Amino acid sequence: MIMPIDIENKIFKKSKLGGYEIKDVESFLELLIVDYENLYKENNELKEKLIIAEESIKYYNSLEQGVTQTIENSQKAADEIKEQASLEADEIKKNARYESSFTLEEIKLDIRAKQIELEQIKQQMQIYKIKVSSMLEAQLKIIKEEE
Repeated sequence: MIMPIDIENKIFKKSKLGGYEIKDVESFLELLIVDYENLYKENNELKEKLIIAEESIKYYNSLEQGVTQTIENSQKAADEIKEQASLEADEIKKNARYESSFTLEEIKLDIRAKQIELEQIKQQMQIYKIKVSSMLEAQLKIIKEEE
């Protein structure tokens, strides 16, 4: 391959009329053309490879952005699910507390009702004792009077 320094340093033989030897110039130009064509082709191939590489980079960058976006969306969805689950757990706790307090209130009311019922039974028992006592006293009086 001809290097730029070769072109710069190329010396053509002078012809008899004071010009350059045509065969030397033409053979040099042929070498130069071959090398230039090779360089031109190689340059085009490299440009095509560069374009393909740039397109690949763009493609992979877009994939990366897509993956990044997917990760961000997944994280956002996970955060929302977590928040929703937390809210539902709080609601379940609140309902459980309410139901347990409601049950406690029911138990307290039931105990109060049983206490009232017990008091009524005690009162009825007192009344019954008084009646029985009165009857017994009346019977005793009758028995004493008959004697």
